[in-house]
This record gives sequence, structure tokens and C-alpha cells, in this order.
Amino acid sequence: MANCVLCGKKMGLFDQVDIDFHGTRQSLCGDCYARWKNTHGREREELERQMLDSPDLMARERVRANVDTGKACPDCGAVLECRLRNFSIGADGYGGLSSMGLPRYMVDLYACPRCGRVVLYTAEDHRQSERREAEEVVCPECGTRHSPRINCPTCAARDPGKFIPRGGSRGNKPPWEE
Repeated sequence: MANCVLCGKKMGLFDQVDIDFHGTRQSLCGDCYARWKNTHGREREELERQMLDSPDLMARERVRANVDTGKACPDCGAVLECRLRNFSIGADGYGGLSSMGLPRYMVDLYACPRCGRVVLYTAEDHRQSERREAEEVVCPECGTRHSPRINCPTCAARDPGKFIPRGGSRGNKPPWEE
């Protein structure tokens, strides 16, 4: 049993219609769905405001994050809405299984509610992993670039500059070969 996100009416399994609303599935009763389907422009914006304020809105935090993106449409200036997150685009221009094994690029897809323009941005998760890779350090013992979160993979220095091997001198061998 679910409640209509617009009018709050209790609905059975066969009485509800699910719609895609800011990256989530929301349930509408038959009457509200007909009203939703036949409205455009300012009327649709008003229905969306009612849905955002509804106590029956499911996945409220996700909807808010997808609505309040802070990204402006390059054509009309309206705030873009996030429709898809971490969408994979393959090197062949397709996504999903057709690009399996090919290099891929992760994007977030944003849509303008006013003019309909679709804009792709590098996925947040992809950007964070790139930032982590850019934060590499250079081991002072052997010169290998690696993440600051791990020991040096080449010479196993734990704290660069402070690691003293068991034998007392480093030499050219890593500690496990001494």
C-alpha cells in the first residue's frame, strides 16, 4: 500500500501509477496521474512543488539532492536537475553491456526542466577517484609515486623519511629481501 504523492490517497497495488520524479519512483493515483500527464509549463511546475512538499514523497533526500544541484542551464539559466548518476559511456559511444571490455567514462546526466536541454558532467565518484590519484606522494627512499594511504609498494617504507629497516641500513634491497 502506498499513498499518492499529490493528494495523499491510499492506493492498492493496481490503483497506483509510478512515475520517474528526479531520479526516484513516485506513486500517483489514477486521477492525479491524468492531471500530471496533461499539464505543462507553470502548471507542471506547481504540481512538482506540491510533490516536493508532500509528506508522502519517497526518498526525500535523494530528490532534494537531484533538484538542488547548483548547476545552471547554459541556454536558459534554470537550475539543472540530475536525472542519472554514474552513467557509463563506452568508448564506442554506447553504454551497458555493448561496451563491455572497452574503456569507459562515468558521467552524471542533468536535464533542464524549463528548456529540455541535456548536459553531461563527469560523475562525482569519478572526479573523487581522480583527485585521490592526483594526491600521490613520492617515496624519498626509492622515488616511487604512490598513494599517501599505503606504504610504498616498491620499498615498503611506512613513513617516508622515518623508516629504518631491521638491519639498520637500507642498501638497495627492500626489507623482505634482506
